[in-house]
Amino acid sequence: MKRFDAEPDRSKMKARNLDVLCVSDMCVDLVMWGNVRPRFGQVEQLVEDYLVELGGSANIFACQFAKLGGRAGVVGHVGHDAFGELSLKRLSECGVDTSLVKISEELKTGLGIALTEPDDRAILTVLGTIDATAPEELTPEVAGSCRHWHIASYFLLNSLRETWLDWLKFCRQKGVTTSLDTNWDPAGLWHGILDLLPWVDVFLPNEQEALALTGEESAESAGKRLAEYGPIVVIKCGRRGALAFHGSERWNYKIEETIEPADSVGAGDNFDAGFLRGWLLGYDVEACLHLGHRCAASSLRDTGGISGQLREIIA
Repeated sequence: MKRFDAEPDRSKMKARNLDVLCVSDMCVDLVMWGNVRPRFGQVEQLVEDYLVELGGSANIFACQFAKLGGRAGVVGHVGHDAFGELSLKRLSECGVDTSLVKISEELKTGLGIALTEPDDRAILTVLGTIDATAPEELTPEVAGSCRHWHIASYFLLNSLRETWLDWLKFCRQKGVTTSLDTNWDPAGLWHGILDLLPWVDVFLPNEQEALALTGEESAESAGKRLAEYGPIVVIKCGRRGALAFHGSERWNYKIEETIEPADSVGAGDNFDAGFLRGWLLGYDVEACLHLGHRCAASSLRDTGGISGQLREIIA
């Protein structure tokens, strides 16, 4: 297991010029909507439209964070292909630092095919460069270049699973705050998450993930149980808003307006970006929840995870 207790080379260490840094689950999304529930037996169905856009939870998160005035960057790999070129172009257009992204000659850029309905989606994923980042790429210099480290798509970054516990401990030792959004576990096992929570500052599951992780029957009981591990726990509950827990404190953020979503791609990642932008600026939890909701709601009004993002400098 990789350890991070070696003293970094101060002569090579960057200043903490980024607010947030994360490992990218680097991919492009092909989003289709309409009558998209496939049927086998060589049945051809027509769909309404499609969109090819930058995907990956970490990328969507970083783009929204940057559009709120924060300094965000990603660590990762793209393939030497058209989707890799698109990924780098869109990240740069959104203001995300890509200096720690490498171009791979061996791997294709990851691809997610999203079959969407207004309130739900099914996703087919080609890993490609999604899981290309190796443990040795997480160095003291990388940690020293940011104020906050965000982990997205924990269950798709298989190469780093055995690394995260030591990495989170190292970040805490060096004064780098941390957050975690697991996304769904395709294997349904949810191994390793509870061991990480004592070393995480903000945990951001959605309701289904929180219930699966804890075995509880309600978001309320799941949140209370997860908060016992120490972090601020924020559970995203879709149309019902969000719940937050920290120690014995509890917040219930209810949504007043009705949103007719174009699709739900990236809504949770955009919520994360808004919440953490506020949290890193010192906002109280209620204000962080409100900003998170505004980012999620804005993204829901357009297709894909990027094009509808909230553009507003938050200070």
